[in-house]
Amino acid sequence: MNPYSRNSESTSQASRNIRQRSSITNKENVMGKIVAIGGGRYSDGEIINIFEKIVSLAKKENPKVLFLPTAGYDDINGDEDIQRSFEKFGCQYDILYLTDEKRTADDIRSVILGADIIYVGGGDVRFMMETWKKTGADKALVEAYNSGKVMSGYSAGAVCWFDVGYDDCGPDHSFMFCDCLGILPYCACPHYESDHWQTFKKAILTRTEQGLAVENGAALLFIDGMIGTIRGSDGGDVWILDKNNELNISEIVDKMNRNA
Repeated sequence: MNPYSRNSESTSQASRNIRQRSSITNKENVMGKIVAIGGGRYSDGEIINIFEKIVSLAKKENPKVLFLPTAGYDDINGDEDIQRSFEKFGCQYDILYLTDEKRTADDIRSVILGADIIYVGGGDVRFMMETWKKTGADKALVEAYNSGKVMSGYSAGAVCWFDVGYDDCGPDHSFMFCDCLGILPYCACPHYESDHWQTFKKAILTRTEQGLAVENGAALLFIDGMIGTIRGSDGGDVWILDKNNELNISEIVDKMNRNA
């Protein structure tokens, strides 16, 4: 089943917006690959099909996966299921700790560009972006995207690819907007099925950007200039929001697939 909508006016406009931004970031017009997962469970395989999709985009056997746990302060306790999920599909797996002050910017760039798949974990978006900027990882990640690597992630690792991320990393876990890598347009929010994160619906009205919200169990796909969605075993949707509309991209894609 084709996960992309090529006939919907709304999703086509979204694709044009993203392609326009991509052409700014990507001066050689390489078609990029991003999989942004809103959240979900690793342990029981809820989103294992999304991992399978990520691995398939590398288009090689035994691709090299590089995990960046920066948003979790480089604490990988509880992240073992991420490694097991990728190894299930024959991937080689490595971890880049960016809080290690012994690493140089050149070393970090070399490690990032040596991977086929980048996977960014969840946690504190503000800390992640500050650390990436301090270490030069931000520039290396954009370079990796431009060179055709598969860029992916979960929660904080989903919103990092956009202009702005919405996260509860403010004082006392208050929500705030954080500038991100700016590869894709929109202000992005994960975990959108949760009442806690539904505050995004009102918060986005204060912004000039459109909002893009991804529920647990779902991922936004941006692959070679087209957008689409994919669901895990328990479902989940992707939404675009602005001052006038709340558009369910996943339902539009489903309808287009049924009519194809």
